[in-house]
Amino acid sequence: MRTSPLRTSLAERFTGQIKRNMTLSDVLSAYDFSDGLIDQLVVTTKPVYDLKKLLVGNWFELERLPDGTLNQFLYEIDRDKNLKVYLTEEGYKAAFEPVQYETRLETVSGTIQSSLFRTINELHERDQLALDLSEIFSWDFDFSSELRRSDHFKVAVEKRYLKGKFVKYGRILAAEFANKGRVHSAYYFADPDGHSGYYNAAGQSLKRDLLKTPIKFSRITSAFSRNRFHPLLKEYRPHMGVDYAAPVGTPVFAAGSGRVQFAGWRGGLGRSIEIEHRSNLATMYGHLSRFAAGIRAGTTVKQGELIGYVGASGLATGPHLDYRVTRNGRFVNPASIKFEPSNPIKPELLQDFQSQREKWQSLLATLTFPQLPQFASISLAGRRKVTP
Repeated sequence: MRTSPLRTSLAERFTGQIKRNMTLSDVLSAYDFSDGLIDQLVVTTKPVYDLKKLLVGNWFELERLPDGTLNQFLYEIDRDKNLKVYLTEEGYKAAFEPVQYETRLETVSGTIQSSLFRTINELHERDQLALDLSEIFSWDFDFSSELRRSDHFKVAVEKRYLKGKFVKYGRILAAEFANKGRVHSAYYFADPDGHSGYYNAAGQSLKRDLLKTPIKFSRITSAFSRNRFHPLLKEYRPHMGVDYAAPVGTPVFAAGSGRVQFAGWRGGLGRSIEIEHRSNLATMYGHLSRFAAGIRAGTTVKQGELIGYVGASGLATGPHLDYRVTRNGRFVNPASIKFEPSNPIKPELLQDFQSQREKWQSLLATLTFPQLPQFASISLAGRRKVTP
């Protein structure tokens, strides 16, 4: 019994892209397939995917047998999966199949001149690499306020290619970031139980109880102070948080996992959120324009989860986030609070980690920090996963 597409050198193959207002009928009729077949495919695929929702720009591929029968129809759903409709002796079947990318391990190094985004772009890389890199080191330093000219980085990252064209990034497998003279390192490691994360050279997790900042790529306009002149009230008073200037609507993320204790209007802080964390910590987010869906008192949130958006509610001269932290009920400076590393590599796995770390260190050591872009590529054709 044939349950997969017939492979024959006599079959014709056609490829194309979905144009504006194009329907499945337009696609198939252009290659002389009947309306009856169109209806049949819609019914067959309905439990899996609605073929009435073809997206402009997505590609398709048709395979037609010598007698005019459709043998296979492939359609791009997204960057991770395709829809495959294929002929069997029982009729047409439909299923998702993963996109088979070629994975290449590539290395990138750069020196900061103005911003991480600009440096990444000058290296002919995409913004996503900057976002991924900043997320990995988000517990170590604040990319909004602590990045300095001449800081530099080295990265070993997976890249996904399809038909020779770069499509997206995979995992960052190793990275070093020199910030203000101190080198921060990160090495990806997955244990036999499937738990994975980033660790420093000693095998300590980079994760901490709180992120250094709950907002990405903004700038500090007012620091923590016991006696700051308030621009609206025209008097000196304590400022128990850090103000991050950003456009209205900029996403704000939970600095740590915990439970929302308050989400509403709180005097001069305007629309604000308070989250209680472990270790007697609490964080506050003021002057928001709105809350993320589902955020209310009693909601449990995870570190890095979207909780709201920057605004200028309450006593604010302009759009910004007022971010505050308390420990044991007392306000502390969010910019200087220190946390111990958590969840180190298990002792029985430390040797495996060290072996992988040494390989990554050797690879990164071959990179320098030129003013011009530098990158290298190692093809890992036929492999969807990279084993360090």
